[in-house]
Amino acid sequence: MAEHLLSVSIVTPRTTAFVGMAAAVSVPGSQSPFQVLYNHAPIISSLDIGVLKIQDATNNVSFFATREGFVEVLKNVVNIVVQDIQLASEVDEVRAQNDLEVAKEKASSDPDRAARDVAHKDRHWAEARLRAARLQKEIV
Repeated sequence: MAEHLLSVSIVTPRTTAFVGMAAAVSVPGSQSPFQVLYNHAPIISSLDIGVLKIQDATNNVSFFATREGFVEVLKNVVNIVVQDIQLASEVDEVRAQNDLEVAKEKASSDPDRAARDVAHKDRHWAEARLRAARLQKEIV
């Protein structure tokens, strides 16, 4: 199976978050979530806030919460650029839940539309962090 792997890199504006080989990568595409497997057709897609899943060659699975970005797939190389990323096992669920409550309140009550839009994105980011953490716990 080693010959049927993807070379994956995930970067943010601040750091390289992941570099490695994977059997499958699932991403939160802007039009719809999708999975990349060996010999996937070339694609460039925007990504929404959501959960990214990497399955390695031995079927170990890692989840990440990601902010917006894009993915490029070409010749079994997957390059992902996102605004921010957090490994599911590093999510502080209490903090994420608190962030979610604050964002919900701000999204429903702030008189400034731009501030409400930011709060909606903050809400989705908190939800993604919580979802990633819960998914990771389910497989352990």
